[in-house]
Amino acid sequence: MSEKKKKPLGEILKEENIVKEEALKEALAEQKSSGKKLGNILVDKGLASMRDIIYALALQTKGKTPAQIATSLPLSIIDRIKRKRIPIRVKLSILITAIIVVIMFLSSYLILSRQREQFTKQMIAFGTTIVGNLSNNSSISLLEDDEASLNILIEQVSKNKEIVYAMVIDKKGVIKVHTDISKVDKKYEPLKDTIEVKKDESIEILKYREDEREILNFSIPVKYQKVAIGTIHMGLSLETLENNISEAKIFVIVLTILLILIGIGISLFMSTLFSKPVYNLVDGTREIKNGNFNYRIDLFSNDELGDLTLAFNDMADGLRKKEVIQESFGRYVTPEIVDMILQNPDEKWLKGKKLNVTVMFADIRGFTAFSEKKEPEEVVNVLNEYFSMATEVIQRHGGHIDKFAGDEIMVVFGAPIAYEDHSVRAVRAAVSLQNELRDFNLKKAGEGREAIRIGTGINSGDVVAGNLGSSKKMEYTVIGDNVNLASRLTREAKADDIIISDSVYEKVADIANVDKLEPVMVKGKSKPIQIYRVKELKSQGV
Repeated sequence: MSEKKKKPLGEILKEENIVKEEALKEALAEQKSSGKKLGNILVDKGLASMRDIIYALALQTKGKTPAQIATSLPLSIIDRIKRKRIPIRVKLSILITAIIVVIMFLSSYLILSRQREQFTKQMIAFGTTIVGNLSNNSSISLLEDDEASLNILIEQVSKNKEIVYAMVIDKKGVIKVHTDISKVDKKYEPLKDTIEVKKDESIEILKYREDEREILNFSIPVKYQKVAIGTIHMGLSLETLENNISEAKIFVIVLTILLILIGIGISLFMSTLFSKPVYNLVDGTREIKNGNFNYRIDLFSNDELGDLTLAFNDMADGLRKKEVIQESFGRYVTPEIVDMILQNPDEKWLKGKKLNVTVMFADIRGFTAFSEKKEPEEVVNVLNEYFSMATEVIQRHGGHIDKFAGDEIMVVFGAPIAYEDHSVRAVRAAVSLQNELRDFNLKKAGEGREAIRIGTGINSGDVVAGNLGSSKKMEYTVIGDNVNLASRLTREAKADDIIISDSVYEKVADIANVDKLEPVMVKGKSKPIQIYRVKELKSQGV
């Protein structure tokens, strides 16, 4: 079983009132010449959004939802992130919080590094002082081999909790006194896996790790009259330093957490304050899109967002004025001309050019006598009702109403909007106007009003089209011999007649049944003009 043919995308867009028929025709014409996809053309021209195109595709593809259409193609991780909607207030909060975290991390690192450096210097100065005093006070006792005095010195030093050990070594390298008695009288063994902190003639400081703690080993010679007689070794624990650093870390962490919480609160407040005008602008844009040009946004701040709000309100006011102008102007100028002027005010179409068009005149028969018998207000009301009905019929067939002259209408088909079938459109419009007028008269007959009957003349040919008038008032119109001929054919038309020239008949012979009439002489022509009376259309299709 064959698959059901899909409905064209353009037809769906038109049915859903997303794109107007004229705009769709232009896009289809461009598609035919350029080969681009219709959806891309409509989006590029601003006639539809990508969401509109996806929605139409969803309707076209067997009930798939827009979300299924939008996600039917494989997406990269970056694309998925881009499609993920994150509110601007959340983005700002994350950004501000991240900045606070980075600042606090860098500050903490610098502060703790500086504090460690200062504490280390203090410990080195403290150890250097103690070991220096030991060296000075133990020289005589070491020379005299007075172990009791040396023990007293070592014992006094070891009372400090930061000192791990202290020892006195004679010049042979034998430990004479040690805080650990078991090591006395043993050969001193140099430390392994040490890091040199400082070394000169007066002192050597090494750092090493023992039992998960760091120790500074201070080594200083014991001299008597500038002769080295031994060495003092003292171990200073860095545990206090590490405890101080740990306490500082805890303080910094607590402070960081506190500042992050405060920062999150401030960022949420600031982002809400910033995003509220943005949300207001989004709401305003929706209102403008829906045609509410009177919508205004309240001004909350005197900054760039305030400037943006003022610009939005100015835009809305401009659009409202444009709409008023377009509506008011459209009563005096046809919609096609209004659109051309608003979209392309400086285009060359304003200047005269030669075009092949069809001109139609429709004149009310016996209206002069009617107007003499009626009050002016009634005459104007009757004309306005008739012109309103006629305008709808004519514009339905693509005609441009050139002017209303008294009780006569002049219509141009093929300008300013070009149609290849302008002759066919004119004849169809004339027949439709006669049919509508018949129904119009039946309706008004119940009100006791006299019937309106018209005679119509139609001619095709080359004319000069453009803006005519002065700098104060301009009028888009067509002029030329073929316009005059159409007007004179109208005079040959009796009530309910549609008279066409030979040039029109050549284009509508396949769609209209006509009576061939006797050639007539018209003013400005040296030879008789062959004319035809349209009886009916063979096909009522537009």
